Amino acid sequence: MAFSTNSTSGLSSDINVTPLIDVLLVLLIIFMVVLPLAPRGLDTTIPSASNPTASTPPPQRPVLVQLDGDPAHVAYRIDGVPIGPEAIDARLRDLMAARADRQMLVQADASLDFGTVSNIVDRGRAAGADTVGLITPTTR
Repeated sequence: MAFSTNSTSGLSSDINVTPLIDVLLVLLIIFMVVLPLAPRGLDTTIPSASNPTASTPPPQRPVLVQLDGDPAHVAYRIDGVPIGPEAIDARLRDLMAARADRQMLVQADASLDFGTVSNIVDRGRAAGADTVGLITPTTR
């Protein structure tokens, strides 16, 4: 603060704003430098606007692979049809080849170990599934 003596009005106080402006300019420069370095979020895909006049086929349901039983005896079903473990690869390849939307869902019994489920996920990816989802049991 600056004090000046004036013989007619006594003491006068004026605020020196120069240091305040200097600090604000330094902060502005710091934020301008740090802002481009801020981490970005996850990349997402945004659905494109569809043409309402164009006829599109109805969406297909994903292929559902179900695993039931205990780790010693696993029963496999693809879209509700029981299938043996040796025929899973051929059946998944046939289903994925006939689809434009190659999605697969895996629903497994809670008593099965993850190695068994992971094996089915890997076999689905090898058969051509672009997206593999896991269906978890509901909790009550």
